[in-house]
Amino acid sequence: MPAGATPRQGELQMGHMPVTTDDEDTSSVTTREPLGTSRIAASLKRARIRQIQLCSRGLRLVDSVPRTFAVIKWLRRLPVVRTILAAMTGYNKPFSSLSNAEAAISGYEGGGHCSVEYLENTAAHGQRLQLSDYPALFYIRPLLPDIKTVFDLGGGVGSLFYSYSKYIAIPSDLTWTVYDLPKTLEIGDRIARERSERRLRFTDRITDGEGVDLFIGCGSLHYFEMPLPDLLTDLTRKPRYVLVNRTPLVDGPPVATAQDGGTYRLACKLHNRLDLIHRFEAIGYELVADWRTSEASVIIPCYPDLSAPNYSGMFFQLKG
Repeated sequence: MPAGATPRQGELQMGHMPVTTDDEDTSSVTTREPLGTSRIAASLKRARIRQIQLCSRGLRLVDSVPRTFAVIKWLRRLPVVRTILAAMTGYNKPFSSLSNAEAAISGYEGGGHCSVEYLENTAAHGQRLQLSDYPALFYIRPLLPDIKTVFDLGGGVGSLFYSYSKYIAIPSDLTWTVYDLPKTLEIGDRIARERSERRLRFTDRITDGEGVDLFIGCGSLHYFEMPLPDLLTDLTRKPRYVLVNRTPLVDGPPVATAQDGGTYRLACKLHNRLDLIHRFEAIGYELVADWRTSEASVIIPCYPDLSAPNYSGMFFQLKG
């Protein structure tokens, strides 16, 4: 996840470059030129984002036809073709690391994880279940009597808690801790207080997930460079159960790219499915179940072979 908030799309940090002459009113000149320049820069940025979105959409349609993709796959080996495709798709391409993807969307992120639109989208998930929530609830429900602590990694404003509480009876003595960015946590805490919801807690420390009964990574693991099992390795006491859900995974090599939310962009990492399972097994977990849903995808233009055509879910428990 990005470390913090960034200016929204269209907002620029304007400086002053005084331009003066002997016979002009300097006050009007000082403010007018930077304002005009910033408006032009903002317009060019919006145009560039729109161009990237349109080209990416068109190329994805072309990629969906096996024969045409076979041609593109052959052509993209040529340096000149790769250069042209990179110019057309901008940040919508494969990267070797999450930090490289973050650098590519820098200036285009439109607020990223802290944008109003993104926060509204995540909060809206608390109003209804997603398709991928049904298998998750199937495995959580029978364990509820023994679950007293939950850690929700990247849980936003507590959307998953509110969504699940409509369909399963979450005990009154259960503590559900949400980890996210500071701005998001402030909003989540305010909503919880307005609803007099005392089961929710908010934190910016992953170590607060140590020894919990249930650790949840729902719709968040692809915003971390490090696979979840590697994060759990730092915990002295491992969670008893781990739910991975709404995660784009690939069967090939891990790759980073960008997700375009229309008004905001997010860098993400597509981790390898089998590698993730093996890493969990290496730290003492066993896979109970896994599933895939078509509710979302991450398709890289011209690289569908490196993409995640669906989202995945997994449920793990500690051995013994």
